[in-house]
Amino acid sequence: MSYSRERIGEILIRGGLLSAEQLDEALAIQRAEGGKLGQVLVRKLVLTEEDIARTLADQKGYPFISLTAYAVDRAAVAMIPERIARRRLVLPVGFSEDAIVLAMADPLDVEAIDDVKLQTGMDVQPVVATATQIQYAIDKFIVSADAVQDIMLGLDEEAVSDEVITGDEDVPIVRLVNQLIREGVADDASDIHIEPGDKGIRIRYRIDGVLHEVMQLPQSAKAGLISRIKVMADMDIAERRRPQDGRIAVMVNGRAIDFRVATLPTPQGESVVIRILNQDDRVHSLQDLGMAEEHLKTVRRFLARPYGAVLVSGPTGSGKTTSLYAGLLLLNDETRKIITIEDPIEYQIAGLTQMAVNPGIGLTFSRLLRTVLRSDPDVVLVGEIRDPETAEIAIRAALTGHLMLSSIHTNDAPSTLTRLVDMQVAPYVTSSALVGVIAQRLARRLCPACKKRVKTTKTQLVSIGFTAEEAGRVKAYGPGGCDECFGTGYRGRVGLFEIMEMNDEIRRLFLKEAPSEQLREAALANGMQTMRRDALNKVMSGVTSIDEVERVVV
Repeated sequence: MSYSRERIGEILIRGGLLSAEQLDEALAIQRAEGGKLGQVLVRKLVLTEEDIARTLADQKGYPFISLTAYAVDRAAVAMIPERIARRRLVLPVGFSEDAIVLAMADPLDVEAIDDVKLQTGMDVQPVVATATQIQYAIDKFIVSADAVQDIMLGLDEEAVSDEVITGDEDVPIVRLVNQLIREGVADDASDIHIEPGDKGIRIRYRIDGVLHEVMQLPQSAKAGLISRIKVMADMDIAERRRPQDGRIAVMVNGRAIDFRVATLPTPQGESVVIRILNQDDRVHSLQDLGMAEEHLKTVRRFLARPYGAVLVSGPTGSGKTTSLYAGLLLLNDETRKIITIEDPIEYQIAGLTQMAVNPGIGLTFSRLLRTVLRSDPDVVLVGEIRDPETAEIAIRAALTGHLMLSSIHTNDAPSTLTRLVDMQVAPYVTSSALVGVIAQRLARRLCPACKKRVKTTKTQLVSIGFTAEEAGRVKAYGPGGCDECFGTGYRGRVGLFEIMEMNDEIRRLFLKEAPSEQLREAALANGMQTMRRDALNKVMSGVTSIDEVERVVV
């Protein structure tokens, strides 16, 4: 294949994206300030990186690819060293017959193509991507690929060197752990899963509530990888038979990030989950969570009460803590004393007195709560009601002049009442103290940049809960896939809510030990909207997809 040395400015003019005057001005800036012409054009906001990349691709007959959506082959990535990739701003991303597929920001760079041909011994098939995406992909793939290659060249499965303990940055395992953490933060993952198996170690990230496999590691990495993480989390590396919990606090690309680490013993070795707690993330308001206007009015009414208990229910990972923080944000002013008891403190909020539980020294939820109630609080947040003692103290405190906020694990709002009975809280205490329950789940938001209309039938829409009238006018959307959402079609998450406000009828039924079904019927008669109904409303407004509703809501 022959490669043209045609200038980029000429191609952009021919493509209609640049005038001769703009090119002359950009060239003058380039001569004065240095750098590549494309960088100058982007810096001066004349063009975007994608404008330049797509025009180059079209004019030279090369494919344009999005590296955020492209299935990058790590074997191809490993064929050139990091120094060449960074200097030439290129990245091998796959193979095509006897050629290596090379992502380039500038496909006119003949010297870069020659360097890669010399390094790999293969013909080069250029494809075009933006410079930013290539830089991101180099950070994401090459460092970890080099570390994995080093690991595969001869680590003893049982060996844990002193460098792993001390954190020597030149040790492959240390580099790999650091890279896994950097990638997880860069990909906005909430959790990193490290799962040993019979054939190797699977690495998965949970992004927007869904797990994605990102890497497979050899068995030889297991001992060093797990030990390095346990050292960082201040765990006992010699203890492999019992579960352990720990925490890591590090700076990642200039950002303060906390990580919560949990290990589980399995027949194949210890499985590790690292929860990413990003201190730079702002606390969301109630509106940001995706609450409908009627829900907002109800929750504001809950929080306006001088005392009582407001509980947020749902499974692990359903956004309960985020909703509690949003409530505190609304309440936080100079007239109130607000104290929180958390495990751990996920976000620091100015104006609040925040405490973390520490069972190792006896600071449990129940013990801290007793102390807090002697400190003249107006509002108390208990991160989670886990045991009968905490439940009893929290609910009774709501009767004595405190607004009590907490979370509890139940499937829906009405079953929260029966759950408190299971936790040995007297029904008459619960019925008097409880103001309301917010049950919730999280669904992925459709990416606004690439969501697309999907075909649906009236029968299908009615089967998932729409009325026949609604089914005739619903315009459902589904995921597309673009650079903005890394090719998934989803970007961020939205809350799906079911909010039950206590009233005399619900209290009467509860005191008569009515089952959850009757409590639900009374709540619906009182105006409660089911979680599925809230989800369907968000489908109608194009916020989420039918598939997400079916995945998240029972």
